Amino acid sequence: MSAATASASSEQQPAGLSMAQVEQVRTQLQSDIEMLQSSIQRLQYAQEGFGESMLAVSRLPTNNQDNSLLVPLSSSMYVPGRLSDPDHVLVDIGTGFFVQMRPKKAQDYFKRKHDYLQVEIDKLQKVLYDKLLTRQQITGIIQMHLQQQQQQQQK
Repeated sequence: MSAATASASSEQQPAGLSMAQVEQVRTQLQSDIEMLQSSIQRLQYAQEGFGESMLAVSRLPTNNQDNSLLVPLSSSMYVPGRLSDPDHVLVDIGTGFFVQMRPKKAQDYFKRKHDYLQVEIDKLQKVLYDKLLTRQQITGIIQMHLQQQQQQQQK
């Protein structure tokens, strides 16, 4: 094998990519991983909101004598309030639309949303896992190439 052929073959990786292309693939994978992690966090945050809403509806007073409750202004601040109609609640269904529902129906709505988000989170986590494995393989290829370069320099 001539020196030019040996040099060309050492520059090519097993997948037929040059070292620069392998680095570019690794950079793209890292970007994808960060985007997936961010998306999963946002979905988990939304899922927590539906879980809290489901819990809040389940804790509504059921007797008609005492309709007082604490209304959350934030996760740690509550103000006293009074429920004008304990048989109905307003549910924010998105984009500024509210629907009046019975508490049981609202609880079912929040559970469906919570469960749907869990399915989507699971899908994204599988994709994330696959990307992490691919990144690990790419990193192995880069390390192997660097070791080969060091061995060639030592000769």
